[in-house]
Amino acid sequence: MKMDWRAAVQEGVYPVAFAAKMTEMTNARVASWFRARTQSTLGPAIITQYEPVKGQLLMPFLALVEARFVARFRKHGLSLQTIRKVAKKLRAKHDLLHPFATQSRFRTDGRRIMMEIADEEEQRLLDIMTDEWAFPSVVEPSLFDSVVYVDDIAVSMHPFPEFPNVIIDPRYALGRPVVEDGFIPTRTLAAAYLAEGDLQSVAGWYDTDPELVAQAVGFEQRIAA
Repeated sequence: MKMDWRAAVQEGVYPVAFAAKMTEMTNARVASWFRARTQSTLGPAIITQYEPVKGQLLMPFLALVEARFVARFRKHGLSLQTIRKVAKKLRAKHDLLHPFATQSRFRTDGRRIMMEIADEEEQRLLDIMTDEWAFPSVVEPSLFDSVVYVDDIAVSMHPFPEFPNVIIDPRYALGRPVVEDGFIPTRTLAAAYLAEGDLQSVAGWYDTDPELVAQAVGFEQRIAA
């Protein structure tokens, strides 16, 4: 079936290479999260509804958010097998294509993925695979606080904490990274600074703050490294 690009741009379209930069992983590692395990009933850790273009894997914004979660899970020692199992269970239980892009608070102790459940008295942690309560004393803090949610679904994210005003939001600039004031693409500001060499001048051209120009430049330098 031919891809509906008009619909796709509303959800964001991101190549695997961009996801690799946002997760600080290799292209091959990120691509492996979108593949099912051979000779297994397990599906991929992340699903994309987009067809590859010229052999390049593409994903919507919600899958990009999930890639950030999976990267963090992997860095904390969880096997891809475990992540696939949890993703499969969450997708089936909640009828969601992108369960790791919801407002559920996921935590890990390096062996299990747990979800915060709020009751009337306290926050409790549920082991997703066993449906048993976990002990919070062995769990590190919440994995990911840089996502903005609306109605329980991720709508934007701040990729790196050192650039707090840089966001990725599929509603602006076709989903490219932008600064929050005016939603100017970071690439545009960085290119202008490269040509001019003065933060104040570039800020004046685009009617923004020099600090935002500096963040845009720093962000582009980081993902280019």
